[in-house]
Amino acid sequence: MTQEWISEFAGVKEGEWLNQLLKELKGDESRLTIYDEIEEISYSTYNYPDCKILVDQSSSNLNIERGFFKSQNRWRNGIQVIITNEAEANKKALNALMAGCDFIHFISKGKTNWNIVLKEIELPYIHSTFSIHDSDDFHSLTEIIGFDKLSYCSFDLPKKSISVNEIFDLIKIIQLPIIQIDGFSLNQCGANATQELAFILTESHVELLNLMDHGLSIDEAAACIHFRLGIGANYLVEISKFRALKILWANLIKSYNPKHNCSLNCQITAEVGWVNKSLKDPYTNLLRQTTEAMSAIFGGIERLIIQPYDACSIRGTSDLSQRMALNISNILCDECYLSNIMDPLGGSYDIEIKSKLLATKGWELFKKIDCLSPELQDEQWKKLITAKANQRIERVRNGQDTLIGVNKYFNLQEIACDWASPISFQGMPFLRLETEL
Repeated sequence: MTQEWISEFAGVKEGEWLNQLLKELKGDESRLTIYDEIEEISYSTYNYPDCKILVDQSSSNLNIERGFFKSQNRWRNGIQVIITNEAEANKKALNALMAGCDFIHFISKGKTNWNIVLKEIELPYIHSTFSIHDSDDFHSLTEIIGFDKLSYCSFDLPKKSISVNEIFDLIKIIQLPIIQIDGFSLNQCGANATQELAFILTESHVELLNLMDHGLSIDEAAACIHFRLGIGANYLVEISKFRALKILWANLIKSYNPKHNCSLNCQITAEVGWVNKSLKDPYTNLLRQTTEAMSAIFGGIERLIIQPYDACSIRGTSDLSQRMALNISNILCDECYLSNIMDPLGGSYDIEIKSKLLATKGWELFKKIDCLSPELQDEQWKKLITAKANQRIERVRNGQDTLIGVNKYFNLQEIACDWASPISFQGMPFLRLETEL
């Protein structure tokens, strides 16, 4: 509600505002607009209430970008546990739970003894995502968890190893989030926000159609899908990206006439990765991890994993880097109180405009890619992402983009630690800008 005292002040028209800006800028109109080469978007350096793209963001009018059924902005603080030894995986999970973690992403690389992995872990008090190796692994795990506790879990099932037919009876009874759409890996290969959004939408559309072809309704199929997104360094754009995904998902689901509005909502796990992280100047990563985590939190995600900056080094994750990664999220929640306010940036002219802009561009790229054959889609994604990764590398090499400790203000202390061989995704290596200089 507008405060009465505001009416005592004369309103300022947009033309008057613009004239004053140009006066301050000494007539340089080029500074009124910014073009972001990486994101390929143009936006104004100032915004005005009369902009048609802005909408009512009052707390009594909860829109799609805010999400549904949320009275606060609480997220789950997570870690990733790759299972190579069951006892060690269990120990790592329990230690993390004692350090403020309430979300664990278990990744199985082969036949796993889940009784050992889950020993003394109380699943109803946390959320767990399980990346499963094969069908036998899935069935043994669900039997151990128990039907009554499956609602506290989500899954990432391998498409080549497990068909919908094998688990149809289970998901018909309880709509488990069994299909994880991986945008994080594309983000780590160098994709920009629009590309990540379009890729996620394309992949999720394929999965929706597959589930509905097996007899599920659109509401049942939507409940089976959840999202894994990466977090880039472009603070305001990344906030807008998460909000844009909610818009895009809702638009996609609406086209199939769902019966329940809750199907328009989506579950998002956000991860801080390694594209801009440094092994040679390690403590700069704390600031990068913090701002990236904040952009995901302000975007309204459900779960957050801050990957330790050295997780992909030849030494692997240290106890210190893992503890710092968890505590960034703990501090943002328990000391900064970011969990207390739902959609704190909702109504910001800049955020609202960028959210709609990214949603529009993501939808256009999705329509362009979605009509191609799977082979042509893979070829197109590889072409687009490789070009964007090369552009990122060139901008850091020539100093257009600054990474403290990487291409400017170098750490004079010798750090004897190097990156391990890069992970690849769909034939594209993960991008680590420090290795490109």
